[in-house]
Amino acid sequence: MQIGDVIRWNKYPYSQYNNIIKPRWFVYIGRTDIFSIPIQYYFVTTTRQKTRIISPKDGCSLLTNKFSFFTSNCYIDFEERPHTIIKSIVEKNPDIEKVGELDEKTLKEIYNGIRKSSRYSFQARLDIYNSFERDGITDLEKPVFKRSGTKLRKKKKSN
Repeated sequence: MQIGDVIRWNKYPYSQYNNIIKPRWFVYIGRTDIFSIPIQYYFVTTTRQKTRIISPKDGCSLLTNKFSFFTSNCYIDFEERPHTIIKSIVEKNPDIEKVGELDEKTLKEIYNGIRKSSRYSFQARLDIYNSFERDGITDLEKPVFKRSGTKLRKKKKSN
């Protein structure tokens, strides 16, 4: 898979809402490090709810205006954790089909939305950053690890 590939999982089995099995749309945004066993793919999903994006300037604008393969109005959902799916499951599942790919400008918008979202761990952000770099999408701000709620103390000098 390449960064920006859009897949449709026709009978997505992991529904979060009312256990309804329906198609879900995902954008491939990277993978775990090659030393991770098993290798997992990261995906963002789409939503029809405009209120779930961070904001138009931080997130991604309406995708259906840019890409005709989306069959209904949708946005990237930055308020949902990234979907991590084992590589072999994605590659062998007959219910998953590639339907298109996003352009570099849109992918950079998505990356910036991910970078600002509170739903992504530092490790996921780093994996995604490295994946973008590997696929030739550069000039992105590298994630920085931030400690939350703790302050480092300076060591006292001993006499």
